[in-house]
Amino acid sequence: MANQSDTKIFEQEEQVVLKKQSQFREIMGRFAKNKLAIASLVIIFILIIMAVFAEQIAPYGPDDQDLSRRFTYPCAEFLLGTDDYGRDILSRLIYGARYSLSVGLISVSFSCLIGVILGCIAGFYGQVADNIIMRLVDIVLAIPNILLALSIASALGPGLGNLIVAVGIGAVPGYARIVRASILSVKQMEYIEAARSIGASDVRIITRHILPNCLAPIIVQATMSIAVAILSAASLSFLGLGITPPTPEWGSMLSAGRAYIRDFWPVVTFPGMMIMITVFAFNILGDGLRDALDPKLKV
Repeated sequence: MANQSDTKIFEQEEQVVLKKQSQFREIMGRFAKNKLAIASLVIIFILIIMAVFAEQIAPYGPDDQDLSRRFTYPCAEFLLGTDDYGRDILSRLIYGARYSLSVGLISVSFSCLIGVILGCIAGFYGQVADNIIMRLVDIVLAIPNILLALSIASALGPGLGNLIVAVGIGAVPGYARIVRASILSVKQMEYIEAARSIGASDVRIITRHILPNCLAPIIVQATMSIAVAILSAASLSFLGLGITPPTPEWGSMLSAGRAYIRDFWPVVTFPGMMIMITVFAFNILGDGLRDALDPKLKV
């Protein structure tokens, strides 16, 4: 009898694994059909390679100056030209990918963690906790993200760490609302009641049974939030409230080159194009993931 029950348990576990594998293949199949999403994924992969291996890829150092070569237009030696200090624009853009992607990824991770925790507490426990958390979320949502980021950055001062906090706080309400809505839709399901009946703790129910069902909207929200975070970080750096020169961040490069916008176009055009391409790639990737994870949302 024991062997038969063990066999049944093993077969059930095997069926669950096979079902998950088939679902994953189905999702990847839908995603692979979206050519724009695949192209955006390739662009993001190239940007990550640039950021990780900047020393090996960049032809010059980000701060290497040659005043005799100031404002050189794109040529064989300097593929994207040089700036007002004779620094290679291409090298600075490659190194700048580190800062822009770091701000996007770390700030989104920070906001996702805080938002998921708040959303879980509000959705699972409800009542007083739900009212308090959601009213705080509503207050934050009432403030435009860029205005909130400006206020926080002004209070904390410029710097990479402060920039991450300023950008990340504004994204917390989005995750809190998504997770809360997902938990409210599944917490009364039969398998949650079964988990309670066998004595599973609240933390175990949330982490093992509820959150896995909320991953799809969280992944889509995180992907699109990275684009918003990169754009917000560039905006703050452009205004002098983020990463300041001579650090080669794309927004600060735009800010430093705006005085020469009429006389020397490469110094502002190429950093602006990098920001545009990166934000566009993450937005398209987010759309592709949304359609792949939940094809019912596709119009």
